[in-house]
Amino acid sequence: MFELAAIFKDHMVVQREKPITVFGTGTPGEKLRITLSSSKAVTAVKSDGTWGVSLHPLSAGEGYELKASSAEHTITIQDVAVGEVWLDGGQSNMELALNDSENGIEIAQSYIGDKLRYYQVPKCAVLDNEQQKQARNSAWHIADKYNVGRMSAVAFYFAQKLASRMDCVIGIIDCYWGGTSVSCWMSNTQLEKLVAGQKLISDFKLAVGDKTEEQYMSELKAYRKSCNDWIQRTDNLRREHPDISWCEIHERCGNYPWPEPIGWQSPFRPNGLYETMIKPVAPYTLRGFIYYQGEEDVQRYSCYCDMMQLLVQQWRSDWNDWNLPFLFVQLAMYIADGEEDDRSWAFQREQQLFAAKSIQNSGMVSIADCGEYDNVHPVDKKTPGERLATLAQEMVYQNKTVKTPTADYIYSDGKKLFICFTPTTEKLILRDTERPAFEIAGMDGAYVPAQVSLLEGNILCAQSEKVDTPQALRYAWYNYGEATLFTEGGTTISPFRKTIYNS
Repeated sequence: MFELAAIFKDHMVVQREKPITVFGTGTPGEKLRITLSSSKAVTAVKSDGTWGVSLHPLSAGEGYELKASSAEHTITIQDVAVGEVWLDGGQSNMELALNDSENGIEIAQSYIGDKLRYYQVPKCAVLDNEQQKQARNSAWHIADKYNVGRMSAVAFYFAQKLASRMDCVIGIIDCYWGGTSVSCWMSNTQLEKLVAGQKLISDFKLAVGDKTEEQYMSELKAYRKSCNDWIQRTDNLRREHPDISWCEIHERCGNYPWPEPIGWQSPFRPNGLYETMIKPVAPYTLRGFIYYQGEEDVQRYSCYCDMMQLLVQQWRSDWNDWNLPFLFVQLAMYIADGEEDDRSWAFQREQQLFAAKSIQNSGMVSIADCGEYDNVHPVDKKTPGERLATLAQEMVYQNKTVKTPTADYIYSDGKKLFICFTPTTEKLILRDTERPAFEIAGMDGAYVPAQVSLLEGNILCAQSEKVDTPQALRYAWYNYGEATLFTEGGTTISPFRKTIYNS
């Protein structure tokens, strides 16, 4: 007997104006007929027990039925909408729910939209009976004031802005897990293409060693109790002191217990969530991906651009579309209280910028002007969500080449450094800051604060009385600090560093 993949449920949204992929499992040889509105297809279950068909594209609309029939039974999916579908992936800053974001509860309670639906991929670390149960019970939700608060806050603001400018339903597929590395979201075969990926796999095997499933589950039980105890303490503090800062919470309650124990059933193992969360929804037809991840990989930043390239290749291959838009968020400013600023987050942001430049049909939004001291989960999720939506409108829906200025070329007259930015119609502006955002270095490589100004043509001039022969410049090159360089339209310029290389 055949089944549809778990994501095919009542109230689902399918992608408009693209071939619609419908897929599932069944008895080998079983013949099927699939219909959606005027689009029809027939197929047979393959020898491996899987099947899939491609229905003709449809225009936007609502109230359709999807029917899948065999000789023995029929499955009917009701209230199908045809609109725009995006998958949001990543770790905890994508996972953070609207209710937990800035003013999120009030925004959720006052929500009156009718053009937003979402599906949350079951969060399961292994393919077992529990995963099958959660998949069967999963559902598409028509967003309303009672349930929209459970959505990813970033995805909510992204979808809400799209919905305000489009005459169709927006469908969001939530697919994330807090604390996960990029390596969790691709296959071992893909990871093994990089030496760094091979090391991640071998390091995990070494860390788990001969730990049994029983040992892991015992450790996990104790860990979850410590997490719940910490959450209870912090919730009590917040009720007593609504305006308490994260720094004060950590002083009184300690840090959140981390990392979680690892074992062969851990969601943090390389490849794990790719198998349990990505493959079950691929190749559900999409317009594209939005992504917010990178915090977990900061300490191994040197390979992050390569890892992102592999991730995008993996997902596009699984969705049978090598040009699917991939839009992502560069890391915000962050440092833990009392932590030394080792600039590792700056290096990670640089790797993300490299990825944006090197991956075809990808785009990145900088939130260098965002972030909270001692809080790795800044509660402002409206900014990244709406910036992603603006990027999607321009890059995907208007088919424009997005020209956010980036530092392109550096030269010197012997006393001053000049940075030329990629051509753009928007003028750059400098904002005041208490902490010097620009630093300049000479032949010795020692950086000191720089005085900067903007010249005609978006050329930045930097100098310092302490540097005679300037060789290098860096901007916002820290884990946590202020951003001062913007476009007139308010776009944040990504942190960068540039060096003159003498031959």
